[in-house]
Amino acid sequence: MLELPESIEMTILTNPFDMKPHITEAKPEDVPQLSFLLEQLGYPTSESEALSKLKLYSQPDYKLLVARSKTIVFGFIALHIQQTFHLSGSIGRITSFCVDEKMRGLGVGSLLLAAAEEYFSVNKCSKVEVTSNFKRIDTHTYYLKHGYSETNRHFVKILGNK
Repeated sequence: MLELPESIEMTILTNPFDMKPHITEAKPEDVPQLSFLLEQLGYPTSESEALSKLKLYSQPDYKLLVARSKTIVFGFIALHIQQTFHLSGSIGRITSFCVDEKMRGLGVGSLLLAAAEEYFSVNKCSKVEVTSNFKRIDTHTYYLKHGYSETNRHFVKILGNK
């Protein structure tokens, strides 16, 4: 299990559920809670869709981590290792990240982010990238506080395909 600074552990021990979460890979039995968290994030997702995504994130270069107690999933972080043509080495990409609204500010996100960074480091990624919607101001502040910097603009074009 990932070792954490004492300050993070103490924050988590004071959460309202009085349960210290630990980080594991997501399992099929987590799908209902993952679907719930995706809805909180603003992306309603059926359980069958969430199960399909879970299967995708079980493939090489993908990882879906959850913060959990014995039975409750408090949050997740979805990871992908990718290669780019213009840079040498791998890039770690956080493709989705959510902590239950009731657990925010208690250190759960910091646990997940530290586990993601450790995973990318072990897999020799040269940097970590994450995209955050321009309207998620609190999320931008969170990433800046955790050592991330705003470096690029992200452009999107919606295609008619589903």
